[in-house]
Amino acid sequence: MKTLTIISIFGLTFAFSQYVYEYSHASFNPLNRVKRDFLDSEWTEKLPEDISVEPDSSTNHTYYKMHIYSNRTDLMSQYYIDVKKWLNSSVPGLNGTENHEHLDGAYRKAAGANIGFEFPFYGHEMDNLTVATGGFCYVGDQTHSWLAATQYIAPLMANFDTTAPNSVIMYATNSSRMVITWESVRLRDNPKAGNWTFQVSLFKNGDIWFVYKDIPIPVTLISDNNHPCKLGISDAYLFTHQYGDKAPIQTKKVIHEYHRIVVPPEKVVNNTIIVLEALPTCLQFKTCSDCSSGKLTNFNCSWCAPKQSHIEPFCSDFAGLHRRRQHWVEGDCARTPAPDQCSPRSTTMEPSTEPSVTAPAVDIEEFHQKQTGVETRKSGGFGRILFAVFILFLISACGWIVYAFYNPHTPSGQLLIKYRPSKWQIPSSHVSG
Repeated sequence: MKTLTIISIFGLTFAFSQYVYEYSHASFNPLNRVKRDFLDSEWTEKLPEDISVEPDSSTNHTYYKMHIYSNRTDLMSQYYIDVKKWLNSSVPGLNGTENHEHLDGAYRKAAGANIGFEFPFYGHEMDNLTVATGGFCYVGDQTHSWLAATQYIAPLMANFDTTAPNSVIMYATNSSRMVITWESVRLRDNPKAGNWTFQVSLFKNGDIWFVYKDIPIPVTLISDNNHPCKLGISDAYLFTHQYGDKAPIQTKKVIHEYHRIVVPPEKVVNNTIIVLEALPTCLQFKTCSDCSSGKLTNFNCSWCAPKQSHIEPFCSDFAGLHRRRQHWVEGDCARTPAPDQCSPRSTTMEPSTEPSVTAPAVDIEEFHQKQTGVETRKSGGFGRILFAVFILFLISACGWIVYAFYNPHTPSGQLLIKYRPSKWQIPSSHVSG
């Protein structure tokens, strides 16, 4: 599996991919990008040594269970939603659009949308996503221009555009379901193939439906020369690596894909339904006791309580394969859970005694401030000592003069008489003629 490498140096961020999307985000935390063509070697071809990607070729997966219903006209009325009719109905609480202006007559564009509820994707709860003209949704926490690489929900990712008549992308959502439809879109490099209509439904319980209404040619014939062709879902985690011995600290952000489910393209024809039934994950447990006692078929769960005060405890699988892997690694959560891990001491976050790995610039600045303070205190202490010595010398000199003045018979008095001011002579400065 490839991993998308993002490099952040001196506040600038670089990424590498050949499939660029222009996006309009809403309520997202964007990663700004600067184009850079000479660092292709930064692509990472493998995952970290301590983990591996599960080969999911069956219908029973670790995170989802797949159900395939090919060419089932009898089920379409149950699974396919007419978004226009839904939006124009009297159902309360509906939100959405029949034609997003950023996606209208567009190619390689994407727009942010609010899901309307907390949607658990691989157990990670999210409330926003990015809808792309290319037949997929990007579901990463941070948006960027390379949306097709990973962290996607793709009923049919391909080189689609919405420039044809009646071609539209629309979506609607309520408190428990979101439906996104690509209607009458065409392949940009094969428009004669015809119109494609399909949709994806997301549910509050984590289930995902892919529903295919019009598939004019076999999906296996779609070219991926100009755009990836993918069917399925994928998730990844973002990990920030530090390198360099001198300030400012340099970081490299790598997106590691830890799981992918591929829908068999030969199964996708007209009137096909793919149901991805969400399975329980450790992230669903919110307390230590629930996490430790939870019995899941595919996971062994343990409570991760990092000592850093800014990191909230969470429930994790033993492998730490989820979007909070950075916290899992930095919190040393790979260790064997202690028998008393759910005691008040272990479930209460303790202030960190070490600088945070995730904020190197702040730590360096604090270090310099501390060093400057130490130097200031050192120089200030030396000045006070010197001043005290001078005052002590002055007092001693005055005391000696007073003693010698009132005791002329003493050696000190004789010395003062011998060198009294009246005996001082200024050397003559005139010149004889």
